Amino acid sequence: MQKPYIKLDQDFPGIVSLFMFDREVASRLTAMGQTIMRRPRGLSVGDRELIGAFVSKLNDCNFCCDSHTACAKEYLGSDLVDEYIHECNSEVLPLKLRCLMCVAVSVQSLDRESLPKHIAYAKTLGATDEEIHDTVLVTAFFSMCNRYVDGLGTTCRIGEAEQGGQGLARYGYKMGIRRFFREVIPKLWNKVFSS
Repeated sequence: MQKPYIKLDQDFPGIVSLFMFDREVASRLTAMGQTIMRRPRGLSVGDRELIGAFVSKLNDCNFCCDSHTACAKEYLGSDLVDEYIHECNSEVLPLKLRCLMCVAVSVQSLDRESLPKHIAYAKTLGATDEEIHDTVLVTAFFSMCNRYVDGLGTTCRIGEAEQGGQGLARYGYKMGIRRFFREVIPKLWNKVFSS
């Protein structure tokens, strides 16, 4: 069957096409994303984005992995993010974050046996309850979004995922007026005048 599996506006990439299809879900999911990924407590924004990119990689969701890798680079720098996500070199991460990534792997894979051990070890390295909570929440949120994107066969053109990630770093998860005018209006304009 050809992607996408339902009729989506392919002028919008990945999850954005799903948001255009179901605006009610979009408003709630983007608000949830803004809370989970941007509130000023627990993990840093860069660490949350890195976990999101990593979980998306584990879930083989290329759109989400590429977009959140690009977003994480805006906070943590390209070298560290590329080394971790693309080269699988966990040595570049601080020990506590490496351990939190093990927590994320256990949550993503539903490894209930290893999860308590990784959480206990993270606590010995100084991980707070908020940081552990954020790790589990980000992992669960991204696993759901990855399934949403891939379950409906969304598509994107080369470079669109990375542009979306840079937009997330600049504007956050909610579709504010500035982001709407910079990202949505030009696509709608092109669509109207190319028809």
